[in-house]
Amino acid sequence: MAPLNLRHLTLVPTPLADVPDPGDHSLVPEILEEANKLLESDLWTDNKTHYGGLVETAVLPVDSVTYQPRAGGEPGSSPTGEASGQGIAWHRRFSRLKAAEYGGYDQWWAALGEQHVEQEKEYVSNLKETIDVGKSAGKKGLEFTVVVLANADCWLKLYKLPFGATDRSFMCRVIVCSPSSSSSSKSSSSKGTSSSGTPRTYLSSKPGSREFIVFSLPFTTDPAPSEEKKYVRGTTATCERIREVEGGKEIEWVCASLSTPGGSIPVKLSESKMAASLADGVPPVLDWIRRAHPPHATSSAGTPKTPTAPKVTRDLANPGGGMGRMPAHKFTLEMFQRPVQLRDY
Repeated sequence: MAPLNLRHLTLVPTPLADVPDPGDHSLVPEILEEANKLLESDLWTDNKTHYGGLVETAVLPVDSVTYQPRAGGEPGSSPTGEASGQGIAWHRRFSRLKAAEYGGYDQWWAALGEQHVEQEKEYVSNLKETIDVGKSAGKKGLEFTVVVLANADCWLKLYKLPFGATDRSFMCRVIVCSPSSSSSSKSSSSKGTSSSGTPRTYLSSKPGSREFIVFSLPFTTDPAPSEEKKYVRGTTATCERIREVEGGKEIEWVCASLSTPGGSIPVKLSESKMAASLADGVPPVLDWIRRAHPPHATSSAGTPKTPTAPKVTRDLANPGGGMGRMPAHKFTLEMFQRPVQLRDY
């Protein structure tokens, strides 16, 4: 099978000045076409399951993709357009979820479609700040021939990493769009108003094959924004698709990600952690959706709006394990302190 060829889904950042203006949506159909080819490709390998089958991950071999970055850079197998990007691969996670348990399309649209970045900090614990860099005015609520709805915003995201590692920042152009389908066309859409008063076009609530895709694509500014403290600039490109299946009874949630953390972390090391990292991001999102956008359960399989309080078992009540509970003032902080070598990576 011939390798995929990608122009938009790369790690070559687009200069902010070249990011399409609010009225220019000519590239969105091309980005959607690339995303669907990527997500549905038969070239994914190394399938693994996580969390008891809740999440399945896979990797796209580096020789299965070629890049011709629209924003510049050398064409070839490197997503960065440079030799240093060799070995960076696409990783994918996939989940199939019962709507009665995790919410239907409307809940997922409210959670991950509307105000995607604004709500992201609710379920990404190490995302500390999002800064609107620009190019967002007027991009909400646009109607297209191929695309029913698209939002686009450019953000600087600041992430807090564990002690000993330098914090990361990413500059992301976020696009939320929904392809038209038999159940979501202009004629079946309804008007609404966002919290900021900006008119929005919502998709029909009729169950069917509705879907939306969230893109996060790299961009750059000149000069680059300066953070208050030291951050290492990483680069990422992701496409995340939420699709209504089985007549609305299930949600198919698939995400493909390509990234480099920047700094001096070797490519092999960062790549080895990508599958687990993608899988680990799923449970917090599901927990948050059920709290913030509870499903309208219609069967006993659904999650109740007021969850039953967890039982306090003997092990849970005794976090000290065999040592029992730690007596107050018995141990001092100094007893647990050890010198840690700080590394800039």
